[in-house]
Amino acid sequence: MPESETLFRDTDQKSADVVLVCPFCNNGKPGTLYSASGFRFFRCSNCHSVFRIDAGVEVSHEYNAEYYGDSPKEKFWLKPVVWLLNAERGSRARFISKRISKSSSVLDIGCGNGALLHKIHQLSGAAVTGVEMDNVAAKRARDRGCITVFSDSFEKAPLQRFSFDVIEMIHSFEHIPVPGNTLHKVAELLKPGGLFYLSIPNVNSIQYGLFGRFWLHLDPEFHLHFISRKQLLKLASEAGFKYIKTRHFNPVQNIPGFILSAMNVVTGRRDVLFNMLRHKKKLRNPLNIILFLFLMIFAVILLPFAIFEEVISCITGHGATVDYVFEKE
Repeated sequence: MPESETLFRDTDQKSADVVLVCPFCNNGKPGTLYSASGFRFFRCSNCHSVFRIDAGVEVSHEYNAEYYGDSPKEKFWLKPVVWLLNAERGSRARFISKRISKSSSVLDIGCGNGALLHKIHQLSGAAVTGVEMDNVAAKRARDRGCITVFSDSFEKAPLQRFSFDVIEMIHSFEHIPVPGNTLHKVAELLKPGGLFYLSIPNVNSIQYGLFGRFWLHLDPEFHLHFISRKQLLKLASEAGFKYIKTRHFNPVQNIPGFILSAMNVVTGRRDVLFNMLRHKKKLRNPLNIILFLFLMIFAVILLPFAIFEEVISCITGHGATVDYVFEKE
């Protein structure tokens, strides 16, 4: 058995040193290893990015239908969540639409159900294209009638070079199994002066420092890696991008993220409240009802702390999720 396998088996939250190669900086120096929900993560000692060691393990890349919104089977108690996500998409759509025209072309890598692209098309009239591996989500995006959708991986999608004015990756970058060449491929697809809009979980955040393996946005079953700010800016520059701006303020993602991360710590399990909301049968158990009521009271108590953390994170530039805007030079 390889030495690293022994270390993995004996390790839980903190760790021994292991030697692996970082997919972002090719560093082979020892770094910190910890586990979360059965998945093992490594933090590079050089660029401080985090990546899942067993990223090649076969796991479902498909989220539940509720994740994308607009589902006829959507549970009514998830409607507020979908409303908040739609509000967030609307804000992004307005930001992008102000910078394009009817003759522009927009690509969304990991477009989900196409809600963001649809809103951009409504606001600007631009031609919109999406790449989405989840067949159910891709069909829903295609059914909107205004989106050209490729049901394939970003690496395999038949996209033309220098054909897009804007490319966006909204919480999809961390799902790509081999991220090393992603920024270079994005640059190849953009026209000169085109914009790249990237939204990712932030491992330089206060929340990650507080909650570690219990952090909501770690989402270990689906998220394969988390690039650090330092390394992202370095790789973006090497790919031919000029850094434009960063946005850390995102109360839709970050305030619930703080509360749900704290719940993960208290219960010792991930996504307990969300799973109860998704599965009504669980609330027939008296013990689960008590736990549900406790978590709801806990959420109310935590709310002012979550708001305070969001304000401090925005001021200091350490938001739990962060949006980057780059321009192709």
